[in-house]
Amino acid sequence: MVTLLKEIQSKYASFSDKERGIADYLLSSPTEASQSNIKDIADKTGVSVATVTRFCRKVSCKNFVELKVKLARETRHEESEDIDSLIRRQYIDIFTDMQGLNNSDALTKALKLITNARRIYIYGLGSSGLAAQELNYRLSRMGFDCEAVTDPHLMIIRSTLLKKGDLLIAFSRSGQTRELITSVKKAKSNGAMLVSLTAYGNTHLTKLSNEVLWTIHPGRNSYLSTGLDLSALYLIDLISLHFLNDLKRKKIYHETISIISSEAYIEE
Repeated sequence: MVTLLKEIQSKYASFSDKERGIADYLLSSPTEASQSNIKDIADKTGVSVATVTRFCRKVSCKNFVELKVKLARETRHEESEDIDSLIRRQYIDIFTDMQGLNNSDALTKALKLITNARRIYIYGLGSSGLAAQELNYRLSRMGFDCEAVTDPHLMIIRSTLLKKGDLLIAFSRSGQTRELITSVKKAKSNGAMLVSLTAYGNTHLTKLSNEVLWTIHPGRNSYLSTGLDLSALYLIDLISLHFLNDLKRKKIYHETISIISSEAYIEE
């Protein structure tokens, strides 16, 4: 099921500057928007009422009323939340949003690409580099030949050496980071396959990808977006648990964990 917030996210790259302002507001404050009239939203985003109306049609709504109804269905509003309640609700919202972002077909195809890859390189810059390292730890412990690359210079070196049979997994919220895209293009030209985990549709990264797994737009729960993206961690868990259903992978995982644990302490 394609939700309104997912459609806004997937079409974000194709919006004009004014339309992106509306999209940013709806993604960051959907509950408030669902309780506002069209003039309120126009004033808050610095655009005309006509621009808001055109935006509604771009995201498959006949009019503003339909957009409000869809927003109301997808959001909840809780009064007088303390910090603990606020964080709890936003965590719930993240996992609820994730249910509507990815379908089982895309995940199945991504898992097949990982399984069949000769070597796997996992790219990510900044906070996306944290996600790349975490996925690398998980896959390495299950016996996959993989490496996390979080330095842009090393990315281009690795991409130059990639070839057919290799897989590149790229974490990038925007899907438009210059250094990452340059390396991805080089890897693709050498015949490597690409799985991307990103929040924006219709970008350089998604156009180059063989499969895309969607994370949540940074505008949603933005205060949580300074470190490891929780929606990316959700996908990492999902990928990990699927592979741990394979008894061979599970055995390797437990063996590597056991070795790590045994080396953690110095014998007296």
